[in-house]
Amino acid sequence: MRVHAKSRYVNNSHMEGAGEKNMSIAMSREEIEDFLSQGNMARIATVKPDNTPHVTPVWYLWENNQLQLTIQKDSVKARNIQQNNKVAVTIDTDKAPIKGVIIEGTAKIEELTNKMRRKIDRRIAARYVKPEYLEEYIEWDSAQGLEYIYIRVRPEKNHLMG
Repeated sequence: MRVHAKSRYVNNSHMEGAGEKNMSIAMSREEIEDFLSQGNMARIATVKPDNTPHVTPVWYLWENNQLQLTIQKDSVKARNIQQNNKVAVTIDTDKAPIKGVIIEGTAKIEELTNKMRRKIDRRIAARYVKPEYLEEYIEWDSAQGLEYIYIRVRPEKNHLMG
């Protein structure tokens, strides 16, 4: 997989044409895999019925060349995906130097048994919750009584930024 990234360098105001300067760079498959395995926040963009975008932050797991998410069954993003399963997901860092991956693809919805959901939720949460609070978080999340669906997104197109 060869993907191109956009690097942004902000010019000093005294330089001609102050603003962004883009430079295309390549990132190896190993570098992409390493980046996606880190616990960065993802933002999923779905399409609302009026064809406007809806973007929300989500936790994710990257395995077998696909994003795995669990989302509330009655959420706006779940309803959007049921009507139009084309999505874009941005995963990026929140500190300089900013870098990230934008994945465009088709979301596949699967309903989960409670046992399967807990297993996947635990694996996803372990990326974001401190180990000493993981059990407490899992118990709290289970006690909410919410129904979740499992979403898999296999990349059809990737863009890197950084």
